[in-house]
Amino acid sequence: MSIVQKIEYKSKFDYFDGFLQHAIDECGIKGSIERVDNKIVMILSESDMKKLEIFSQYTQKYLPHSIYLGKIDTVRDSLVPKDTHFSTTAYAIAPCPICIEELTNPASNRYLDDTLRCTHYCNTKVYEDIDYTYFSPHYNNNDTVLLCDSSKVRELFILTDEEIKVLFSIEKPTIKATIKSQELKEITGKNYIRVQAPYNIKSLLVALNAKESGIDTLFFNQRDNEPFIISVQEHIYMVNDNRISAKLENFDSDKVINRLLNIKKESGYAEVIGVYLSRQFGINFIISNNQETKKVMSFGEFELNRVLKSMQNDDTKSRLLNNFKNTFEDRFKKLIESNSSDIFEVLSIILGIKEENFNALSDKSLEFRGNGGLKIDMNFSDDGFVYEDMLGSVMSFAIANTDSSYLAYSIFEAYGDMTISILSQLKRRYKIDNFILMGDYFENSVLFSRILSKFQISKPYFSKVIALDY
Repeated sequence: MSIVQKIEYKSKFDYFDGFLQHAIDECGIKGSIERVDNKIVMILSESDMKKLEIFSQYTQKYLPHSIYLGKIDTVRDSLVPKDTHFSTTAYAIAPCPICIEELTNPASNRYLDDTLRCTHYCNTKVYEDIDYTYFSPHYNNNDTVLLCDSSKVRELFILTDEEIKVLFSIEKPTIKATIKSQELKEITGKNYIRVQAPYNIKSLLVALNAKESGIDTLFFNQRDNEPFIISVQEHIYMVNDNRISAKLENFDSDKVINRLLNIKKESGYAEVIGVYLSRQFGINFIISNNQETKKVMSFGEFELNRVLKSMQNDDTKSRLLNNFKNTFEDRFKKLIESNSSDIFEVLSIILGIKEENFNALSDKSLEFRGNGGLKIDMNFSDDGFVYEDMLGSVMSFAIANTDSSYLAYSIFEAYGDMTISILSQLKRRYKIDNFILMGDYFENSVLFSRILSKFQISKPYFSKVIALDY
């Protein structure tokens, strides 16, 4: 008889299969690993119960967690292990628990060896990570936190158990955490910050040195598109990544449409309605069926000077602008001087947020702890999205002395409601029931939660293996 485990795995990457094969090899147990569709099938012979027990202890200690792990079904069966040996190639994953032990244990002959490379997932090649990152005890604006002492994670941050599992997974993605440590709040001036556990040999050695010096965290300017994950309830999705998510096939020269087509292929849907909420590519609604894939609605370009001029030419909105100017002279002056093409910078200025960008507005929205936002106008005309109405309603609430966190919360909730409304209208028009959602706006958990709670009956599809944005 054998123990047969069918392990759901949401990625085609096979390094986790390799870790299991390595464990089989190390424990000398008769076993086999193979990938069948989206499941890892592991067969372990019960002919030697002592080795089976050793295998269990070994995997508890050394088998890493992966963000792609799903449900595991275990049965006893008459199947026998196959006469095969699983092997894989090099991946840009973090040092595994065996590497960490070798690198940090003074008794190891690889102690502090910066040439160490992971060979513990039956990889035929090793990954060479060239990293010029500089780590510092001093915080610079928009830095990411390197967690140097993992035992202090709950003292420093407020995280769910699921978020902690993600943080320490073999992929070592970045997550946004609520800061618990008062000292860290004072150093950064923030309540929320991006945090990453040591993700390669260099950062692991830096973290070890800091920990031995009594330093729990360091700061660094993160490399472009390191994997960043949003975790809401049981939902875990990659927002940006150039390292561990599936690579896109080249279906279309338009990057918005190409990402939709890649996720459509993953989903298995024949026809879909898609929405892309992106800081880089704007907001686009897309239809894809057997005949064509096309954008059917897009937000027009945002130009502050044009919007302000339009508001000044409207009797009602011109009075609102004057009221805003009289109430917040400094904010109005900053608006005029900015001439910004970034809607989130403008909204941050209107709300009086110190930093003026998407992340600052997003962080401010997380400070609101209530339920239900204000009604922000999100209207369309034949020319596209009416930015004048949106800015006007936000200004009105600001003049009424609305708390900035409540107003920021309401803005992201309004984006969610607007998205649901348009998707529902497109569903009725095109008779399509499948929805794909993409874009880095979903980094904001207020927006993400709104979609999940108000649109869940329509089962919106977020890719499990392709990042939501570039």
